[in-house]
Amino acid sequence: MDPEGPFFLGKEFSLIDIVIAPWANRLWVFDHFKGGSGIPEEGQGGKFEEVWKRWRKWLSAVESRKSCKETLSEREHYSPIYGRYARDEAQSEAAKAIRAGRGIP
Repeated sequence: MDPEGPFFLGKEFSLIDIVIAPWANRLWVFDHFKGGSGIPEEGQGGKFEEVWKRWRKWLSAVESRKSCKETLSEREHYSPIYGRYARDEAQSEAAKAIRAGRGIP
């Protein structure tokens, strides 16, 4: 990451931000369903606190962009779907294949 940011490559929103943003915006799923993502809270990053501070700056900048906000569903819509996967109750063809140890159809 660019040391100043706020975006990955600097002051301008770029392709790398676009690619990573949807995944970063869903990290809450691990906190909610699986006990944490391993990303420390502010001030808890130890010797890597500066790295995590930069990550939080990037995430905040991405999450505050109108284009990102307007293309995400509310968490309340994701939660039931992700919950079924977290509890191993999902019945999609992908979920069935994963449980059976097969490739995703």
